[in-house]
Amino acid sequence: MLGLSGGCDSIALLHLAHAWLDHVGPERRPALRAVHIHHGLAPEADAWVEVCHDVCQQLSIALSVYRVTPVTDEGKGIEAAARTARYSVYRQELKSGEVLLLAHHADDQVETVLQRLLRGTGPKGFAGMPRRRELGQGVLSRPLLGVARSVIKRWADNRELAYVIDASNQDMRFDRGFLRTEILPKLEQRWPGYRESIRRATELQSGLLRQHNAQPLALTANVMGEPAMAYHLKDSAQDSRGVLAYSLHRWLSELLLDVPAAARLTEFVRQCYEARTDRCPEVDVGRGMLRAWRGLICFTPYFVEEAQLSATLVAGQVYEGSWGTVTWAVAPKNRGFYRGETVTVRYRAAGERFRMDAEHTRDFGTLCQAHDIPPWWRSRLPIFARDGTTSYIPVIGSLWELNQGAPAHSERLLPQWQPIKPSPWN
Repeated sequence: MLGLSGGCDSIALLHLAHAWLDHVGPERRPALRAVHIHHGLAPEADAWVEVCHDVCQQLSIALSVYRVTPVTDEGKGIEAAARTARYSVYRQELKSGEVLLLAHHADDQVETVLQRLLRGTGPKGFAGMPRRRELGQGVLSRPLLGVARSVIKRWADNRELAYVIDASNQDMRFDRGFLRTEILPKLEQRWPGYRESIRRATELQSGLLRQHNAQPLALTANVMGEPAMAYHLKDSAQDSRGVLAYSLHRWLSELLLDVPAAARLTEFVRQCYEARTDRCPEVDVGRGMLRAWRGLICFTPYFVEEAQLSATLVAGQVYEGSWGTVTWAVAPKNRGFYRGETVTVRYRAAGERFRMDAEHTRDFGTLCQAHDIPPWWRSRLPIFARDGTTSYIPVIGSLWELNQGAPAHSERLLPQWQPIKPSPWN
């Protein structure tokens, strides 16, 4: 599959791929098809579709055209929104084992690295665009990444290939257009070999990233089952903060979650080390929040935040709802709820205290701290009660009301509550 914009670079790559197929035997020849993304942003967009259609018809290559509507949100410009929409189509369209060819070249790499550096990028951004990486069920490949734009254009013009010229590429309202029009020509005059220098730097950085990525992340889970990454609170040196920021970037990318802008991620990492112990630094990652607490950085999805609680349950019956799943297990020492008993479920009340034995009560916050229950879960932890008296709290366990008296002869049960497990990677 080949991403065909209709511009000089992708048209040249299409002809190169077609010529290569002519030299491959029929039994080994893969199918070649093209995909054009119509963003609807330029007045000439419909004409670009016609150019792509004509060249594909000339070469007997199947063409699929997808119309998308780039959605801009906070912190994302129209170029980034168009890229997100484009890659979403590529990811969905790629079949298992298929390769997507894109025509990014050496000048694109330079522009990408410079833009990222000016935004304060980390190691991954400085490594630039990879020549090859996984995408959806297939693989993305950039075979022209080491070739200059001028070389590709000269090759296409010598063969009189028809292609479109996107005027927005020179529009200095966009960062890439400004770099292309104002900055890169001056770099060319002063440092003619700048492309090769940047290429070597990105490859060195890529090598370091591969070494780092070969090391497993310190992934775990908190007591509520949320995915989490561990970090050393006392190791707050600047280089350790940089490693944590990159590890978070890598983890979020693996989970297909939004990675915060470099400044926001850096500030979040700073707070992870410097915030008071009663504070929980947090940052939005698109479909939920990252929160730091007691040396763990945890991911909480939004649907857990918005869960609604059921009022009553029947002991022994399985319940599934937005706030989790409840099953039942035989109670240790046969002290628990009667099978078939109506059990009230509620959230804790402000200032509420719970009886641990005949003489002592403890406040909810102290109980949660003793059992490592994160602060953001305390207002959403279901409390199971008998006749209005709190009897059982997940993670904390049975309270005095369920433990008093002689063991019952009939079977007793305890609720086994499982919060909805976040699955951001699905």
